[in-house]
Amino acid sequence: MLLNVLKRLIIFLVITLTATIFSLSEVYGEPIIFDDDYLIERFVGGLKLPTTMDFVGDDILVLEKNTGKVIRIMNNGIIYDKPVLDVPVRSNFYSGLLGIVTLSDRVFLYYTESESGSDTRDPGPDAKNRVYQYDWDGVKLTNPILIKELIAQQRDDHHGGVMTKGLNDEIYFAIGDQNQLGVFENVVENPCYIIHFVNDECSSEPIYETSSIFRIHTDDNNSVELFAMGVRNSFGLGVDPVTGYLWDTENGKDHFDEINLVKPRFNSGWNNVMGPVDRKNPDPSVSQTIPPPFENFIYSDPEFSWYEPVGPTAIAFPDLTSFGKYSDWLFVGDYHHGRIYKFQLNSDRTEFIFSDQRLSDLVLDKLNDKVEKILFGKNFLTVSDIAFRHDAMYVVSISDGSIYKIYPKDPITPLKQYQVGSTHKKIVCKPGLIPIMKNSGYINCAYPKTALVLTQEIAWDINRSDMPIINLPSHDLSGINFEHINLSYSNFRESNFTSTNIANANFTSANLSGVDLSMKDLTENILTGADLRNANLAGADLSNNQLVNTILTGTDLTDANLSGADLSTANIFGIIDGINVLEKTKLKGANLTNANLTNINLIGVDISETILKGADLTGVKLERAKANNATWSDVDLSFKNLSKIRLIDASLNRSILAGAELSNAELMGANLSDADLTGAKLIDADLTNANLTGANFHMADLTGANLEGVIINETNLSCIGHDICTS
Repeated sequence: MLLNVLKRLIIFLVITLTATIFSLSEVYGEPIIFDDDYLIERFVGGLKLPTTMDFVGDDILVLEKNTGKVIRIMNNGIIYDKPVLDVPVRSNFYSGLLGIVTLSDRVFLYYTESESGSDTRDPGPDAKNRVYQYDWDGVKLTNPILIKELIAQQRDDHHGGVMTKGLNDEIYFAIGDQNQLGVFENVVENPCYIIHFVNDECSSEPIYETSSIFRIHTDDNNSVELFAMGVRNSFGLGVDPVTGYLWDTENGKDHFDEINLVKPRFNSGWNNVMGPVDRKNPDPSVSQTIPPPFENFIYSDPEFSWYEPVGPTAIAFPDLTSFGKYSDWLFVGDYHHGRIYKFQLNSDRTEFIFSDQRLSDLVLDKLNDKVEKILFGKNFLTVSDIAFRHDAMYVVSISDGSIYKIYPKDPITPLKQYQVGSTHKKIVCKPGLIPIMKNSGYINCAYPKTALVLTQEIAWDINRSDMPIINLPSHDLSGINFEHINLSYSNFRESNFTSTNIANANFTSANLSGVDLSMKDLTENILTGADLRNANLAGADLSNNQLVNTILTGTDLTDANLSGADLSTANIFGIIDGINVLEKTKLKGANLTNANLTNINLIGVDISETILKGADLTGVKLERAKANNATWSDVDLSFKNLSKIRLIDASLNRSILAGAELSNAELMGANLSDADLTGAKLIDADLTNANLTGANFHMADLTGANLEGVIINETNLSCIGHDICTS
């Protein structure tokens, strides 16, 4: 018997490892689209386990599962500096901040709320799955109103949480079985189990609402209706924009994931059946029998099934502007393989049509059917949501922390976009072209050089507020004249600006990540809120520039002139606990004379050869920083934590270091002449060959410090170390 168990274990491990290797081979590649008419780009990265998203105005709201934060993203991919909401979540297993729907000035959220008032990953009873309505004022979410409360079992994956909206602003949301076996899981032997209440005369056991899809009637005081039951768990809900029918994806146990057409009073069958009822299910706990009658809920087979689980997640219907060729299709994402599937609808949009006869049984059998026939894309790591807007398909990859954008190479003409209902701001131009409004009041698309010539000679405009953004990522813009042009909110990610004239251009909140602007004069440019992540600004002149809310994560500022610049709220992308972080930014040799560096975190950063004369360093963190050969004359560093800082051969003459923590600092050859080190801690600091002429070390602690070769002319060394001093 033991031998048989070992054999089964070995077989299981081999199968598991094989499946794992297969999956990894897919997910470590770049995302691929199997349609040459479309392009793909990473729209935004750096998110923390993003689950679902929705659009609000021109922006995107995306949920972070474990942080409880609702993140706002501009339509050019820039993340706003602060979340619009932060709620306390319990995030173990699949719980957390899970679902979102936006309705103009209202936003609905589904999340596992921690009763402790703070985020937790520990399983425990102090949490509930709740649906709230919030008011949206264009900046933040306020005035929460509880719509529905559901259980949140301590150790169960099946929290559901996905949400979607219908054609009349009704809202649907799902919850999984929560490891329950009751009426909503088709266990109806107990006649006291009825939907609307618990009959205390029959049973004192509570009946939890699980395995269900609910509908919120937003036009009827947010009343909630049970819409479907028998759903094991769902990460995907979508409403057909033509018929108004609801569709879902459902996760099987060990076999038969599903896609279902969900009409009112639908019974999906769990836990009696998964997949088609006439197909054998190897799971002995699933009887594969039609559920017994219960009220007026009716079972029907799924419209499609996967025999081997893929973890289907999002289900979405395309936008006609960007995906008009797929007007009779729907798209589904999966978690296990990072794939996007495409399914063609029949004429009444209630079933699927397959060109491959092997799928005529509506089941993808791993051994017999080729998945490529229904694939639209792959290598998204783990797809958690798909959403469409007029310009593109947006794909959320939870494990990748990214949102990808898939858009047509050749979008339909602006005229046809107007004909399908697009407004000025929603017009999409072909890659490489930019929108330009002619005097007739309609938008055309033109090459940048042509557009800029037209604006100078004819009554054309590219700067009106009701126009779409300029979207030119990864384009060659060399030789183009953008002088004095308002390029706010434009997307120039990784574009070539060699010999581009950008003098006095306004780049407010523009996406300039990965752009090479080295040696350019940017003194008259507006860069407030611009995304300069990983950009090359080496040697650039940014003197007196207001870099308020500018993102500088990974930016190369080597030898840049930042004198007089305001960096106090720069690099919002890297904010940690309210303190700005420049840990990946290259500042070597930068001129920061009179710069405002308030609250900047420079822990461990290489700031060698920088000039900080007159800079405001209030709240700056500098421990372990490398500042060799830096010029920090006349800088106020009083009471700063400079432990383990490297200031070899640095110029610190006349600097104020009173009360500073300089233990284990490397100050070899540093010029500390006339510096004020009153009460500073220099325990085990290395001051070899340092110039201490005229420096004040009154009450400084030099215990264990290396003072070999120091110059101490007129140095005040009174009452140092552990001497007993009197005032």
